[in-house]
Amino acid sequence: MTVTRRGLLWEILNSWWIILSFCGLSFISFFYIGNKSRTTKWKVTGILYFLVYVVALTCIATLPFGTLSNIAVVVWLASLLIGLIQSFMVRKEYLIRRDYILTNGIEEKDIEEMRKHVKKQYKGKDYIESSGNDTHFDSTYHSNIEYRDYDTVSNKPETNPFEGEYYDESIVKNNEEILDNSKYVSYSKKNKDAENISKSNQININFCTMDELLKLPGVNEETAAKAVSLREMLGGFNSVQEFIDMTHIEPQYVDQIREKATIRE
Repeated sequence: MTVTRRGLLWEILNSWWIILSFCGLSFISFFYIGNKSRTTKWKVTGILYFLVYVVALTCIATLPFGTLSNIAVVVWLASLLIGLIQSFMVRKEYLIRRDYILTNGIEEKDIEEMRKHVKKQYKGKDYIESSGNDTHFDSTYHSNIEYRDYDTVSNKPETNPFEGEYYDESIVKNNEEILDNSKYVSYSKKNKDAENISKSNQININFCTMDELLKLPGVNEETAAKAVSLREMLGGFNSVQEFIDMTHIEPQYVDQIREKATIRE
């Protein structure tokens, strides 16, 4: 007769640990079911069986043949028999506990909590290898970078990005220092024809220097350094909002940043 709704076969497969008790290893059986069912009492029982097992075998091996050694043998055999009987007695409870854990996804919740703990311990940072340098960025950067359009990042674009419907030869000639048809040039390279600050005094976050980034509200040296590194990696920001998200600008400065920053030349 089954005690769970998972069927007889599932219960048989999850009762394999009783075989260990038949082999005289009851302490391993109780360690196992205590761990799988998150039950302390069975873990303690396993410890007690282990102590009896070790002490009894030590006495049998070291004491000379006589009354004490006979008592040790009796204790050892009794512990094996009691462990086997107790294994059958707790089997139903173990199956019910195990079924409850699986049904409610307790193991998955524990794993998720463990992931959160590890992420917190390592300060939420992921490893990113970029341009041959070992660089660490927040996991938010990683998730943003992962879904970026890498056509703008490629070191060797297959086609001229200016070709097509909006191709203008004058644009290419006037921007020879920024983009060469055969290779990609970093955004950090100065362009004599590009203005870092527009007529409205907005700072172009894709071309400005680190000192100019520091003029933006809420941007300190660390934030500016991150912005420059990300700009190099991504080939520039797609929008001011992306700059805000990836540099973790504090909320009170967001509106001011939107007014003073731009990506337009």
